[in-house]
Amino acid sequence: MALKHRLTRLVLLAAIAGVCLGVVGPDALARPITGLYTDVGLLGLTVTNLGYVGNGFETTRPSGEYPINSNVEHIFLGGLWVGAETLDGDRRVSTGAQDASTLSAGEEIREFGDYLETVEPVNVWSNQQNALNYNAAAIANMHIEMPFTDAISLPNSSHTPLGLKVVLRAFAWSNQFADDYVILEYNIINQSSSVLQNLYVGYWTDTTIGNTDNTDPYDDNAPVGWNYYDDVNGAFGPAAWVPPAYTVPDDPDIWMMWERDDDGEDGLATSWIGCRLLGSSRTAEPDSGTAPVSYNAWAFRHVPAEDDFYPNPDDPGEILEGKYQIMSNGAFTVGETQERDYTIPSDWVALLSTGPFPLLVPNDTLTVTYAIVAGADSLALLANSRLAQQAYDNGFDQLDGPPSPLLEVGTIDNSIRLTWEPGVPVDENGDPLEADDARRMPEHHLGELDQLPDFQGYRVYRARLAKGQVGDPYETMQLVAEFDLVDGIGFDTGLPPLNAQGRREFIDTGLTDGFPYVYSVISYSAANPVLGLGELSSSLHDNLVEVYPGPGPADPADWGGVGVYPNPYRAASLFDERTGRSVEKGRHIWFTGLPARSRIRIYTVAGDVVRTIEHDDPNTGQHDWDVLSDYGRVIASGLYIFSVEDLTTGEVRRGKLVIIK
Repeated sequence: MALKHRLTRLVLLAAIAGVCLGVVGPDALARPITGLYTDVGLLGLTVTNLGYVGNGFETTRPSGEYPINSNVEHIFLGGLWVGAETLDGDRRVSTGAQDASTLSAGEEIREFGDYLETVEPVNVWSNQQNALNYNAAAIANMHIEMPFTDAISLPNSSHTPLGLKVVLRAFAWSNQFADDYVILEYNIINQSSSVLQNLYVGYWTDTTIGNTDNTDPYDDNAPVGWNYYDDVNGAFGPAAWVPPAYTVPDDPDIWMMWERDDDGEDGLATSWIGCRLLGSSRTAEPDSGTAPVSYNAWAFRHVPAEDDFYPNPDDPGEILEGKYQIMSNGAFTVGETQERDYTIPSDWVALLSTGPFPLLVPNDTLTVTYAIVAGADSLALLANSRLAQQAYDNGFDQLDGPPSPLLEVGTIDNSIRLTWEPGVPVDENGDPLEADDARRMPEHHLGELDQLPDFQGYRVYRARLAKGQVGDPYETMQLVAEFDLVDGIGFDTGLPPLNAQGRREFIDTGLTDGFPYVYSVISYSAANPVLGLGELSSSLHDNLVEVYPGPGPADPADWGGVGVYPNPYRAASLFDERTGRSVEKGRHIWFTGLPARSRIRIYTVAGDVVRTIEHDDPNTGQHDWDVLSDYGRVIASGLYIFSVEDLTTGEVRRGKLVIIK
């Protein structure tokens, strides 16, 4: 567990839930939800129904990882702040996250919680028409909706709720032009019986950048721990409100805060992270001369202790600003000032807030939308944030071509076989299918604007990498085949053949058994000059599949035996697929010549069972062992015995293997 600043280990209070698809209700997913993260684009962002995003490095799942699977993290924790005045003059601020050394410590001061009053579901949908969780109401390739509330009681808390229900809608896309950001839309509903006035809404964040291969945020006793104090932060704003050095001439309305690692961690963590305010459903109405947006940065541990003005505990004669005053001060804390030098590396936290919004009456809703954006450098960050702004300004209306096919993978000696359904235009009775029916996809997809077929062909991409090493597939994968309808448009190469099961089939040959390959097959449309549209294609992210070439299943009637490679196995074997998060992760010993249904057992020479592996796959005759025991323990060097039982015939084959570390 990550212990920020090496504090005492604390108990994790939030339940860890896995990623689920479709409509996720209380019976389908543990509540609260803290293990859900975006995984359709390049930015892996944990989102929760507790008011915060990120996971405080309590788990190795992505917190704010970019590119996903790269081990480069950017976000410790972030969260929603809402401040308002009541009609009797009280000022209150409800926070989803604030300065805390661990996620567990943050649980003790978090002021939003799971919304269980009506047992409302959490929805995880997709707008991709052949996705298992497709929903016509979905806005993005991954569309998350989750409610939470500030009307909760936490132990030892003096917080007085505002009476808010918040519905967070998080949107992520896989398209190349939209895979660098996640949009967070906060719908804030006044469920109290009182009018709230002078509202401010903010996104607070503790960003921190580094490579978990190089510095370890998960283990407080790691040889090289995470450095929280080597990040530089800042912000951009409009020329009307900020100094010229902090404006962006070709993006004049920008409001965005950002952070980067000061030295790029020796080239291992050079990307930038930012949060851009995209807009709100109402116009903020500040006093004349006060900016409608405030950007406040402070060193970790300096969050105000109270919501409203309060006396300094070290000097009762001094009155300090509370959270509400910070949210509403119109500040833009950048550069070197008399109070603080914001240009030096440190452990910075920051708040981007907007307001005031004069009134929020009971049952009324205010929506404020932010984008969490990443980029390879400052220019990429700005470019990606502009794309996020354009998506927001266009109502998230992004035209899509035919979706990627759903792949099945099989292995042949030194070859990979990819197959997929082409789709059909009619049902079993010959009646036309609805435009969004998954059975149409991808070859009978209808264009959104003219409802006419727009499918043109397929492109097959490959990388000789493990899936966790792919990073940005647009940079690491190579085009290995292209197929185009014979219709006088494009290359007219024809489509892949249909196999005996009526599925499209592509076989990639000349590969090396036992090494990882990653494939993706995208669909694309023809340009439509009538509508002024160019080619539209699906994304390389959509169906990335990892496969290890090897033999097909053994014939039970002529089962010759079982092979093992590498044998002897050496710990530094090139068959290892290094992930960096554990020395033992990614190790592989391969059993080949397996029947389709078989059971592998590995024994010590004393006869103790080390590992039992069930193989049940009609497409391959090989299976890997990660060189761990059934209990996940590391295997010692030595001689081991294995047996393989054909579960169809009961026949057994035996052999030996040697492990050298």
